[in-house]
Amino acid sequence: MGPFTLFFSSLLFTSALGAPAASGESHLHRDLLLVESFKQKITSDPQGITKNWTGNDICKFNGFSCDNNPNTGQKALAGIDFNGFGFEGQKLTLDGFLDKLTDLTFFHANSNGFVGQIPSDLSALKWLYELDLSSNKLSGPFPKAVLNADLTFLDLRFNEFSGSIPRELFTLDLDVIFLNDNKFVGSIPDTIGSTPARYITLANNQFSGTFPKSVANAKSLEEILLLGNNLSGSLPTVYKTENLTVFDVGNNNLSGTVPEALCQLKNVQVLNLTSNNFEGALGPACTELVSKDILDISNNCIQGAKGQKPANQCKKA
Repeated sequence: MGPFTLFFSSLLFTSALGAPAASGESHLHRDLLLVESFKQKITSDPQGITKNWTGNDICKFNGFSCDNNPNTGQKALAGIDFNGFGFEGQKLTLDGFLDKLTDLTFFHANSNGFVGQIPSDLSALKWLYELDLSSNKLSGPFPKAVLNADLTFLDLRFNEFSGSIPRELFTLDLDVIFLNDNKFVGSIPDTIGSTPARYITLANNQFSGTFPKSVANAKSLEEILLLGNNLSGSLPTVYKTENLTVFDVGNNNLSGTVPEALCQLKNVQVLNLTSNNFEGALGPACTELVSKDILDISNNCIQGAKGQKPANQCKKA
């Protein structure tokens, strides 16, 4: 299966930013001091990004973007894009940096070497909508500070977060939730059924328990990846996910029959059910999707289907 599709719109800083500058000190000057301190933590800069982090105009530094504050008319640091910079440092943490940049609308920092945990308090970042910290070395429990941020985009993929994920996560007004390839455990909260998110990936963690059947009620959902976990039980038989295009639950411990209702969703493009314990016969809609290479049921116990498990690995009727 190809890479997970991302669709998210750029947020206009000028329509969101509204906090006045602190008296006696512009926010840009404050942020310049924060960047200078942060720069000292970087011990490896393979692309030489920080070479132009000199002088007093932070808006010209590589990775930083500014815009005018509509209330004060002053320039402010609107966004940071460190994606792919490859910064490294034994003490390259986000504490005292991310949580102090109060004018940010987005912070993109995937594929770096950030360590430690996400700051415990992001409440001062009133305008932060996008947080991408994927492919770093972050650890600890799920960062509950993000629950108090007004995010629409959350990407924590490919880190070392562990423990369970909170029920509140799926009640937030998030459009994108990417948590795959961490060390999360426990069950997936049933609140996932009420999420307004369009794109969710919880793949390649250690989630267990029964499959969260409330997923079938997530009306906005377009793509969901739950592959590579330890989920058990059967799939829902009724679906309200009319916009669903990708449904991937491969490599779990799911069982029961393949729901015909899942195969009848009009917009579905990828249905991956491989390497589970599904059994019984396929209905006509599912049979048609197999013929179109939309539905992958390989390595299961489906009657009459090709590429199934050996009989001695399947339950006897």
